[in-house]
Amino acid sequence: MPELKISQGVWNDFVAIAEKRKRKPEALAQDVLRDFIQHFTDEELLDRSCAAARRTAFRIEESEDVVRHHRQSGKRK
Repeated sequence: MPELKISQGVWNDFVAIAEKRKRKPEALAQDVLRDFIQHFTDEELLDRSCAAARRTAFRIEESEDVVRHHRQSGKRK
């Protein structure tokens, strides 16, 4: 595992939060980093989806109608 340098003040604040949550600081740090990575990848996906939506020939209302129709047709089966 790589070693990181974190200022003592930030680490002390983080340890205090970990203690309030009854977690080991190292485990909480790993969870926080994992959440950050997930958030970042979600943002990238959203950006790509928005860019794709801007390139589509359908207006949003038309797209919603297509999805609605598809969902309703699936319920009839």
